[in-house]
Amino acid sequence: MSGEELQALIEAGTVLRAESRSRSRWTRPSRLLRHLDSAERLAGSDPTGGFVMAYDAARKAVTAHMRAHGFRVRKGPGEHERTGQYAAAALDPEIADHLDALGEMRRLRHQSEYGARLIRPRELEVALVHARAIVEAVEAEPA
Repeated sequence: MSGEELQALIEAGTVLRAESRSRSRWTRPSRLLRHLDSAERLAGSDPTGGFVMAYDAARKAVTAHMRAHGFRVRKGPGEHERTGQYAAAALDPEIADHLDALGEMRRLRHQSEYGARLIRPRELEVALVHARAIVEAVEAEPA
């Protein structure tokens, strides 16, 4: 965790201090890994739905990390983007490539939700690799 980067996000009002919370049953990494397994099974029949599940699993893992460490992002438009900024500042730099991909996943998910863009099976495959790495990194770190 980069203390300087996180402090800058706090000072900018992007990340706020909050009561520390343990991971809920909905955001435990084992449950999120099951989301990823389900998303993988959708690759042939519904890659867009599977992509949304993969993105949500990664985002929920970051949110669980954030809440476990006593932080939350400012509410409102751009909340998912701010969650990604927190991830880049707070999670292990060794998964930086996966965290960078989270931003692209967010943009693709947004396009699929609001721009009627369909996700291709290969995009889902790539997203699953990144999402799984993020979920596993959160799981490996003590809460």
